Amino acid sequence: MNAKKLIIQEVDIEQLNQGNPIVDYSDGDIVIIDNVSDLIEISPLYAKMNFIILCSKGKIQFDINDSKIMLYQDEMLLSASNVILDNYMISVDFECKILCLSDRIMKGLLRSELDKWNLMIYIRKRNVVKLPTESKEQFRLYYSLIKYKMEHPHDGQSLIMQSIVRAMLLDVCQLLESSASTQDDHKISRGRVLFNRFLDILSHDHVKRHPVSNYALDLCVTPKYLSMICSKYSGKSASEWIVEYTMEDIRYYLFHTDFSIKEISNKLGFVNLSLFGTFVRKHFGESPTKLRNREHKK
Repeated sequence: MNAKKLIIQEVDIEQLNQGNPIVDYSDGDIVIIDNVSDLIEISPLYAKMNFIILCSKGKIQFDINDSKIMLYQDEMLLSASNVILDNYMISVDFECKILCLSDRIMKGLLRSELDKWNLMIYIRKRNVVKLPTESKEQFRLYYSLIKYKMEHPHDGQSLIMQSIVRAMLLDVCQLLESSASTQDDHKISRGRVLFNRFLDILSHDHVKRHPVSNYALDLCVTPKYLSMICSKYSGKSASEWIVEYTMEDIRYYLFHTDFSIKEISNKLGFVNLSLFGTFVRKHFGESPTKLRNREHKK
């Protein structure tokens, strides 16, 4: 077997804005890609941005954080930032539209509706939604309008594009809400907002393995209350979320970078190499070195 590529290519909004040939439109915090064929050549890819993929024809299969995703015609993939994409397989007739958004613009455009996006996206880092019949044409028209505005730029282009994208995102949030399995509580409770803020902080914290009390202090609540809220809205305690996100970072550094084990341990905030090894063996079943070597032999 061929050794798996070690180095992963990181892609963020800033890079896509620098005259990348695969980009059809870029405006600081918003990037639109109309053809995925060039993008899939970058594998594995660490996407440091939120993105929406609308499959208009055919199908695509790929991994997000080592979980297989299948996207078929008239399905939409919604993903939070900081995910690893790899192992793409596309049908010969595959066509899609990709909308990439920075965290800053997501917060700016969604504002009070950001809660709905966070609730459905941050829990699993991605969400595939089958478009209802009445929504298929609606989202195609959004992309047609966006494409038209890209091809006919004029003064105020940035503000116009942001307005169109905001309208589309609001409809995406409505779609998320209506497709949720639990639809009995449509109110944005304080607890749900707190849970979203916790995941937002945890997701963007470079060193995630802090005590629950640290996050609770940032959120002005007690550790017990924070864990209770997390369990209520996700079925996992705050400490379980910290472990899960730490494991994602470990996978990334072990499988997709050439940092030494010691360097990874330091980057992720472990006091010493022994504690890092103990954590990895407990949650992955083997040492960091064995885990890395086994992955690269695949």
